[in-house]
Amino acid sequence: MNGDLWWVPSVIVIGLVVAGVWALVGASRRRTRARLWQVRAVATELERNASSSLVRADDVVQDATDELSFAIAQFGESATREFATALATSRRQLSDAFALQQKLDDAVPDSALERNRWNHQIVQLADEATGRLTNQARDFTAKRGVERNAPQQIDELRRRQGRVSDRVAGGASTLTRLGLSYSAAALAPISGNVDRARTALDAARASADAAAARLAATEPVGEQLQAAEHALFQATQLLDAIETGEDQLHRGFANLQKALDAAGTELAEARALRDGHEESDTSASLNQVIADAASVQASLREPGRPSDPAADLVTLEAAMNGLDSIRSEARNRQLRLDNARTALAGALLTARSQITVTRDFVAAHRGRVQAAARTRLAEAERQLALAVAESDPVTALDTARRAMTLATDADALARYDTH
Repeated sequence: MNGDLWWVPSVIVIGLVVAGVWALVGASRRRTRARLWQVRAVATELERNASSSLVRADDVVQDATDELSFAIAQFGESATREFATALATSRRQLSDAFALQQKLDDAVPDSALERNRWNHQIVQLADEATGRLTNQARDFTAKRGVERNAPQQIDELRRRQGRVSDRVAGGASTLTRLGLSYSAAALAPISGNVDRARTALDAARASADAAAARLAATEPVGEQLQAAEHALFQATQLLDAIETGEDQLHRGFANLQKALDAAGTELAEARALRDGHEESDTSASLNQVIADAASVQASLREPGRPSDPAADLVTLEAAMNGLDSIRSEARNRQLRLDNARTALAGALLTARSQITVTRDFVAAHRGRVQAAARTRLAEAERQLALAVAESDPVTALDTARRAMTLATDADALARYDTH
């Protein structure tokens, strides 16, 4: 090789080394990107699973809540205690899972490690809640022994449907009777219950008929019997609500009557306070709120008026609260007048005494007492005369006290002048 090209082999070697290093770096970066993509894919799939598990668990808890009410009506609370405990536990787990999901959804940034941990916890909590309630529902399905006892269950359904049918007629009569005393607004929560109960009863009958037909054809009847039971349960609840609503309306009406009687007593006391109050402005204010409250009371006691006890009680309370506010203020003002009148006699006597003492001192030291003392003494005498002539005892008391202060100041100045 020519001596001038001795460096060529070195350059080739260095180039090969650099190329090799660059290839290794590229391969490392590709592996890193692949790992990151895989981690993100796993995290995304985990979040998707957590969301699905949470939705599924929420649906299962809702279904189990309805199923438990149905089971209690069918088997009683004692036989469903374990189911109730399982539902309570699953509800707590679902609440914890939703709390974790909220942490994932809020605006606070979370690390990838935290998000993965929380999503794993959501999946675990939701799946445990779902599995527990699924097992309970399966147990109660088996417990019902639907297929085995289907003929007896259908007969019992027929009897219960007859009883519920009688209650539907009774519920309609109850609503008609309540409509004579209570307003449409008061009856609104239960006014549609008879129609809804009748619809549910028809659904129960249709499901029972379908069960009987399938039983005759030796086909499974569990779904139809369960639908009949559920519809009958709904009808019963709607009719129970009518009875409960009637009781609440009667209690509310009784409470309203007591409140109206109490309002009458308070109005009488307010009228007595108005008639005996010394301030005309206060009497006029009292008269206005008395008239307003009395008008409300009279309207609520109008014969034949349909009542809405809850709303009527709110209306009455608002009127009486306005009366109480003005009446309390009037009482305080009258008490202030009475206290001022009691204190006025003593204040006038004290002021006269001090004025007399000061006047005698000034007379005894005519040449030495200066104008300041004499001016205050004259003002004290003028204030005393105003206090005696004032008809408002509060103003008169303030004026008499001012006269006393002036006379005391005049005495102090006069004695200072004579030193």
